[in-house]
Amino acid sequence: MDELLSINLDSVGRFLRRWYGTGESASDVHLDASPYVPAELVEWHRVAALAGGPVTFQDRPVAPQDLVPDARGMLEFWVENQNGYFWAVDLNDDRLQVFSREAGEGDWMRTSEVLSDFLLHCTVREAVIGGASKFTTFVDASETNEALESFEPLNFAALGSEEPQVKLWCSEDALVRMAPPPTGYAGPGEQLWMLTFAAPSNSRIERYASRFGLEGLTGATPARVELPYEPPPF
Repeated sequence: MDELLSINLDSVGRFLRRWYGTGESASDVHLDASPYVPAELVEWHRVAALAGGPVTFQDRPVAPQDLVPDARGMLEFWVENQNGYFWAVDLNDDRLQVFSREAGEGDWMRTSEVLSDFLLHCTVREAVIGGASKFTTFVDASETNEALESFEPLNFAALGSEEPQVKLWCSEDALVRMAPPPTGYAGPGEQLWMLTFAAPSNSRIERYASRFGLEGLTGATPARVELPYEPPPF
């Protein structure tokens, strides 16, 4: 997935086409957005609509018609699924740096991402969380390199709503979300990572499942949404 390793303005569209295919032609997509909404955000909604189905499953974008800045020019555009975190851009900032805010706190805090990178990051993250073809396994820290053979780390820092150790990886045809295991999954003295592998189809995910002796588990499992703090399915 070179669009995730060499990021450019078309990376979101290329990734969505690779992962979900194309459901409509561009002429069929109509967006109601205010004229001051950044072009990167308008384009994200356009290419997301072209996927022909959902591309977010946990956190959610603010609908185009609801994109209205506050009195300071902060435009809130992304919301955590429990309404615990919010993300915005400062329309007075030419770089469109992304800011985050935790519910109950008044100040926006600068993140390390600009708008275009944040939108790609969250699109990839949502593809793992909502993927129909995926599995989750736990590996000892000493076995991580072997488990992630053929995968490369993506240059995305964890969201403020995640543990800071969370990392996304990609191969030529699959994604991995790497995170600390939920409380109780690691025994005394164990250092484990929770790896969630996802791919666009069962046939692709099966070859990764075979690394862990999990062949045949993906095809009969219906799609489901996993919150990061829930016990993952096997």
